[in-house]
Amino acid sequence: MKMKSMLKRPMTTAWLAVGLLLIAGAADAKVHRVRPGQSIQAAIDRASPGDTILVEPGTYQETQNTRYGLRISTPNLRLIGKARAGRGHGAGHRHGRGPGDRGPEAKVRLLHTGSQETGIYAAPAGCEYRDTSCPDELDGFYIRGFSVEGFPQNGIQTRWVDGFRFVNNESIDNLNNGIYPTLSANGLVMRNVSYGSLDTAMWVAGSENVRVVGNEVFGSPIGLEISVSNDVKVWHNDIHDNTVGVGLFHPNAAGNPPRPVMTDWVIAHNRIHDNNLPNPAPPGSFQAGVPAGVGVLLLGVSDHEIRDNRIEGHDFVGIGVLGWCTATSLGDPSRNCENDPPIADPSANRNLVTGNALANNGANPPPIGLPGVDILYVQTPPFEPGVGNCFEDNGAITFFSSEPDGELPTDGC
Repeated sequence: MKMKSMLKRPMTTAWLAVGLLLIAGAADAKVHRVRPGQSIQAAIDRASPGDTILVEPGTYQETQNTRYGLRISTPNLRLIGKARAGRGHGAGHRHGRGPGDRGPEAKVRLLHTGSQETGIYAAPAGCEYRDTSCPDELDGFYIRGFSVEGFPQNGIQTRWVDGFRFVNNESIDNLNNGIYPTLSANGLVMRNVSYGSLDTAMWVAGSENVRVVGNEVFGSPIGLEISVSNDVKVWHNDIHDNTVGVGLFHPNAAGNPPRPVMTDWVIAHNRIHDNNLPNPAPPGSFQAGVPAGVGVLLLGVSDHEIRDNRIEGHDFVGIGVLGWCTATSLGDPSRNCENDPPIADPSANRNLVTGNALANNGANPPPIGLPGVDILYVQTPPFEPGVGNCFEDNGAITFFSSEPDGELPTDGC
């Protein structure tokens, strides 16, 4: 992605620039209305930059594109599903409720049909979801009020988008990833619900300056994942009933190459609980190797914060901080940093774990040779020296540490 301009742009300036783009286009913007029986994609194709597509409640199956349910390449397009009066989107959902729990006419449902792979995909024209590079960026994309269901790849995805908003949407049984901003910047993912994926319910990948706020994710191998990104804030989310609640993963586990800056992921003020789902990921995938019963799993990444969360009810570990090679060798003892060198530093360094409320974790660990505890810290010198980490003020906890003194590290406090 051509992110040089975004990387040089201060965060406040970036948000201001996105806002000014929206305001500038508002004067000439049009509203295109779509009703059941009509094509949403046809309205998208007619739209000009800054227009709004307003979709009436109902069930839609689009046939104009054989790869995507909906394909967006128009700058600053607003795609809004109109909820029936008294029926909201994406709030108050709980594990065990299904896609029809509010009635098919209460919301806009986009269903898979034919050979389509991804539900809603926003990216510059000619830049598809399997491409590794793109010569352009798409300025602005907003989506609200859509339920995207049953696609074999991804639910709602951006690539090479600067300035995106996912608000009050649902991703249901989209079998790779659910809500998936990747290679994008300056975004907000707020009050969405995602469940039923076989990889990750919500994944921020290869992106910058993203806020993930007030979402609910469940029923997937990994609830919320971050990889090869910079400046990602995850606040006030409800993350439950996954195999692993939150995964903060080394570039070896990502679909995108390392970036020069991959720091400042803040996991704060979330409720992370009961992530004990038996792992449903396809055999042989990276996700299939993660053990059930983990709240937050940090593998071989550095300069991040896990603070002020409520983390409870996990069979194995509340918070696990491990070096990448250490973690992979647990599943395959022949793999280590010497005979299987990673593409980036495998050590977990300068991470802050503080102020978390941990309870009822570790009662039923898997048989992999590590105890069940509230906090697990394991790294293998000299490949993973583990410098500058700080564990403090996490209350009365159980823990296991590979440090020579058996204590959790505090050299970074």
